[in-house]
Amino acid sequence: PVEEAAPKEEAAPVEEAAPVEEAAPVEDEIAPVEEEIPSYLNEKEAAKWPELSAAFALMESDPAAAKEQFDKLNGELGKKSPIAMFGSAKALEKLIEGDPKLERNAIQAFRVIVNMGKKLPIEIMKPSLTSVVSLLINSGRIRMAVSTIEKYLPHYADDLDLNLLLVDTHIQNDDPEKALEVAASLDQDATAVKLLQAKAHKTQWDKNMSRGVGPLSTAADILLSVVDKTTQVIALLGECLVKAGRGDEAAAVYGAGVASGVLTSPHQHPTTLTPGLKAQAVWEDVEVAAMEFSEEEKEKIVQSVIHKGLFGEMDGGNTKEGVWGYFGLAENGNWLKDECKALPEICRKLQDAGFGSAGKVYVSLLYPSSSTYPHTADSNNLLHLIIPTSGSTNLNIANNNLVLKDSPVVIDPSFEKEFSNTEADAAVLIVISLPHPDL
Repeated sequence: PVEEAAPKEEAAPVEEAAPVEEAAPVEDEIAPVEEEIPSYLNEKEAAKWPELSAAFALMESDPAAAKEQFDKLNGELGKKSPIAMFGSAKALEKLIEGDPKLERNAIQAFRVIVNMGKKLPIEIMKPSLTSVVSLLINSGRIRMAVSTIEKYLPHYADDLDLNLLLVDTHIQNDDPEKALEVAASLDQDATAVKLLQAKAHKTQWDKNMSRGVGPLSTAADILLSVVDKTTQVIALLGECLVKAGRGDEAAAVYGAGVASGVLTSPHQHPTTLTPGLKAQAVWEDVEVAAMEFSEEEKEKIVQSVIHKGLFGEMDGGNTKEGVWGYFGLAENGNWLKDECKALPEICRKLQDAGFGSAGKVYVSLLYPSSSTYPHTADSNNLLHLIIPTSGSTNLNIANNNLVLKDSPVVIDPSFEKEFSNTEADAAVLIVISLPHPDL
């Protein structure tokens, strides 16, 4: 009978599909997007937020296209939209990596934004001011960086991050006294404040080492008072202790860092430690392009750079005795055109071999009877290929004693190391940054 067929329909009712829809309701997915619209946007910007958000996401893969999108949106928003102008400036900042000539344009773009002054939301002012100060410092205009942040900081005088930026900028301007003056008005219990105060005291020592190790000991004592020591605190604390002649205390600090899990080795203590990367002081199993220089090319380095006095002092205040010189050929993945004019064949050969895509390429010079303090790189993201071209250099790295004379070597510069030259002639090395194989 027809009536008996009904139970079959009930065995697989259509209504039972409803729970599937409830498990992932459309309304629940859309609602959070509306809540994520930044509160500091004006009404027109809020309406354009989906397009603005998409442009920010696009910036990671295609900053040039993102900039075009931000400029288009800025035009639609009346050409004075802080968020669209900020996005365009950030995209331009990202493009500098491929074209350093855009640095001037990026600086100007951020200056236009911060010139809006008080009417600019703090959420846009802070990153804009941070970017323009960083760009000015990178371009060598540190005094302008100081004056820029001093001009706008009064609008946000209570903001700790911007005050810390001012302190750090004074330090980079070689004015540790002014840095300490500003830091004295901030929260003395904040780790970030203590870290910058320590850096300021260390800078005092860097500027005048003949005054004794007092500033180093002061810096160390400030950092010893930090309860939860980060890699940044440990790196600076250990450096100050070693240079102040308190090596045993430095070893104890590194040991405590390992015990707490902040460090993985007492020999590896960079400012920034990326977890999970293979860590070994000397690498023998990494593949690099074979690189050989003729005797004529090696002599060219001596004649064109050393004898003409083109090198400067190695940064970081790590020269212990004598002269440790530096002559850059590439920085931040970009070859330096003016410097390479002194060594065109060397730069061309290194570039053709695929070097110079990350970090730095430079000539290191160590005079006879010269040595360095123990020191580490700022991070563990790069390795160093070291190619000896003249003389003999002693390298002690994580208890490995190497003599750099004939063969190249690959090291992880985030491990503690010292260089010295005990021979009668100057020692010359070409140092090339390599991306860490795990990245």
